Amino acid sequence: MDKRFVKQVISIIKESDFSCNEDYITKVKYVIFHISKFLYARKLQNCGIFVYDDFKIMSNDVLSGKEMGIFNLYSAFDLCHKETEDRICDLIFSDKNSLSFENFVPAKLYEMLLTPNEKKRLGQVYTPVHIIDKMLVQVFDIKEIDINLSILDPACGGGYFLIEAFKRIKNELASESSENIDRYIIENMLYGADIDDFSIFMTKIGLLFSTDCTDIDFKIFKSDFLIDDENFPTFDIIIGNPPYIGHKQTDRSYRALLRERYKDVFYDKSDISYCFFKKGKYLLKENGVLCFITSRYFMEAMYADRLRSFIQDSFQIISIHDFCGIQIFKGAMVSPLVITLCNNIMNKSILSYVKYKADVINNEKIAYEQKKLKSSGWVILNNKEEELFNRIEFISNTYISDVCSIKQGIITGLDKAFIVTEKEIDQYKLETDLLKKWIKNSNISDTNIKYNNLYLIYTNNIEDEKAYPNTIKYLMSFKDKLMNRRECISGVRKWYELQWGRIQSDFESPKIVFPYKSRGNNFYFDNDRYFCSADVYFIKKLSVNISYDYLQKYLNSSIFEFYFKCRAKKVGIDIFEYYPNKLKAMKIFIPHWENEKKFSHLGKFSIDNFLEKVFNVNGEEEKAIINNYISKKGDDAK
Repeated sequence: MDKRFVKQVISIIKESDFSCNEDYITKVKYVIFHISKFLYARKLQNCGIFVYDDFKIMSNDVLSGKEMGIFNLYSAFDLCHKETEDRICDLIFSDKNSLSFENFVPAKLYEMLLTPNEKKRLGQVYTPVHIIDKMLVQVFDIKEIDINLSILDPACGGGYFLIEAFKRIKNELASESSENIDRYIIENMLYGADIDDFSIFMTKIGLLFSTDCTDIDFKIFKSDFLIDDENFPTFDIIIGNPPYIGHKQTDRSYRALLRERYKDVFYDKSDISYCFFKKGKYLLKENGVLCFITSRYFMEAMYADRLRSFIQDSFQIISIHDFCGIQIFKGAMVSPLVITLCNNIMNKSILSYVKYKADVINNEKIAYEQKKLKSSGWVILNNKEEELFNRIEFISNTYISDVCSIKQGIITGLDKAFIVTEKEIDQYKLETDLLKKWIKNSNISDTNIKYNNLYLIYTNNIEDEKAYPNTIKYLMSFKDKLMNRRECISGVRKWYELQWGRIQSDFESPKIVFPYKSRGNNFYFDNDRYFCSADVYFIKKLSVNISYDYLQKYLNSSIFEFYFKCRAKKVGIDIFEYYPNKLKAMKIFIPHWENEKKFSHLGKFSIDNFLEKVFNVNGEEEKAIINNYISKKGDDAK
């Protein structure tokens, strides 16, 4: 869409003097509503339904006629602000050669008008058209287009999937004898659902502008696909982009309802998107195809084990296109994949796994046996990688969970109040016995702590406020915000205490610290009593048959980095999540105590040499496989 036009629309939104204090999103919807309305009036003119000499001064009588019924249906978006509507009309009239109903997609304008903050707040992410095209090509290769085909997008958003599907189907069926193939396709072949009224409106208008029709009986419903018992038929194809909504963003009662209905895929901290697979299975015809673009995290996530089992047991997996952390959605920190499934469990055999690389040129395609997938996590490797991984797994003799405990750093509840610089310490004369050296995720590498001279005010040691007058005085400026923390409201914490201060002695004794998210294995032995933030974890309480020195060197070894990354959750381009539950489920090799002491004081090169012998790493080819997974040391932790 023309950027100049978008800028003019933004000006209209910002400059319009509304009588009420509508928020930005309400104004955006209103302006899109009227742009669509005026363009639809032009469409009616082109179709000869009415003739009007001067589009610019088109009367309200024409625009409110029965042909405009779809706009009457969604009149809730009309703020009835004549001055703004006149400006919209002027804009369309002056821009009529570049803006037409044939190339106008309301959702595209909506997407361009939303600020990054609004997109984040609303959780609305739209799939790029080139990805939709690839998904449609794949499903139509499996299910050939004919007039009996039925397609559902269960979370249709702005209608992108259905609009692109319409274009492909129309092109394929152009030779059919039906008088109005456009109407037939939309009224008999395309279905959509969404919980948002404006999404439904944009989908209908987007489809309407793609056709030669002016009045259509849409099968697009305002409905919660997961909860509402809409009388849907079964479908040949279910395709779309289910919403990614984590447990923290979901109402407790709604999650309880989902746990009841979808208990075989959804529990505890599962994502709502998992439920779309179960409901999709229920609505698919035999040999029907389900194709979703969704977060790739379900391949490894702890609370996706039921979903993995459900997919494995219920579908033939046709393909998985894994973008491996490459951002497909602008401004959304979601690492997606496209998974295509067939509702035919009799033909489960080989799936196609495409592993995308940042340079695109070296994308890797792997043919993989579906039966080898495990509910504990989908580890899909090529034959040589899998052989090496399995050998390491088999020879390793101890789970990490059996030799140590892993704990999380401190949650202050308001870092701005509790984390101070040396300048602030001097300026406010803060009592020094409360101050603890403070590190975050980005401070840690495998060889050192890049300390930034920050300190935590460890206020949990305050028994009497009068004993620390300077610290209390300093924190008073933050008191209102501190009092609004959940634990203070409930009376669990005093207003000046840390939200989750953990156990002080854990930080003041030896430990191995590591960042929660990182490009590579960065485990550092800390004997300097650092206190750390919640994006840092630390290893404590080793069993008697292993030393900190050996464990730290082992965890930083090239072989363990390869082994871990094969199973780790990838959350960005070359960014991995070092989540404790995943780490604890990994295995390591512990030699006899005498040999362990022998290797404790050796460097990384020696531990790598030792482990290559332990795991029978065969020559340069397997070393190259390992090195392909290793981050370049010196990269900053993320």
